[in-house]
This record gives sequence, structure tokens and C-alpha cells, in this order.
Amino acid sequence: MKFLYIFFILSIVLSCKKRDTTPQGDNEVWLLYKRFNPGVINIAKGTTLSFMNRDNANHSVTEVNKAFASGKIISGNKFEYTFSDSASYSVYCSYHPDNLQERIYITVK
Repeated sequence: MKFLYIFFILSIVLSCKKRDTTPQGDNEVWLLYKRFNPGVINIAKGTTLSFMNRDNANHSVTEVNKAFASGKIISGNKFEYTFSDSASYSVYCSYHPDNLQERIYITVK
């Protein structure tokens, strides 16, 4: 019985992921559990944004008017896009299209 208790505690400890305390960088958008962080961003023309999947689930970065699409971004990977035109962009995750929180609005000036 003692062995089962130790095994149970050990399996919990080993399955817990260490909390990542890396600060979010400039021009980074984090893909998190059903949300983008930040949800609104204003950038200058020519800026490259890095969309970083900081979640355990797959995500994507898909512009509503099909200006760009990342395809699948697995956990720990990123997608980069350079905004060369002054415009407004509405971006969502194609894996969670009905979740209004998992959108980002980008204004390029």
C-alpha cells in the first residue's frame, strides 16, 4: 500500500509542468489556452510579429480575410509574419473559431 502511495505522489510530481516565468517580449503574441495575449496590438508598418504557442494544445494564426495563415503551430513553436501594409487585421485560431476570446486585432500604421 505504501508503494502505491509513493507511486501516486511521484507520478503527480513528475507530470506537473514547471511554470515558465519567461517574460513576454516586444512584438510577441502568445497563444494561450483559448486566448491570444495581447488581444489588441498596434504596430508600425514593417514590424514582424512572433506568434508563440505557449499552450499544450495546437493553435493557428489565421487572418479573417485570408491575408495570411500559419497552419498548425504545435506547443513550443512559433509563426512569424511581417506586416508590410498599413491596415487592420482580425486574426483567429482555426482550431477554436467559435471562441471570441481567441482573437487578436492588429492595427498597422
